[in-house]
Amino acid sequence: MAYMIPIYVNLVMNGRKTIEEVPSTLRNQVKNKVEELRVEQQIQSEETEAE
Repeated sequence: MAYMIPIYVNLVMNGRKTIEEVPSTLRNQVKNKVEELRVEQQIQSEETEAE
């Protein structure tokens, strides 16, 4: 079922699904990855603004 994690991450990141809609067996992994990606995006955004 691990192959579904990137799919759910993509759906959550694009606002098509919420974390609560992710199956409970995958929810924590998807939530952690989404949080990682959001932090990365914020860092990239801050670096772009600093240039």
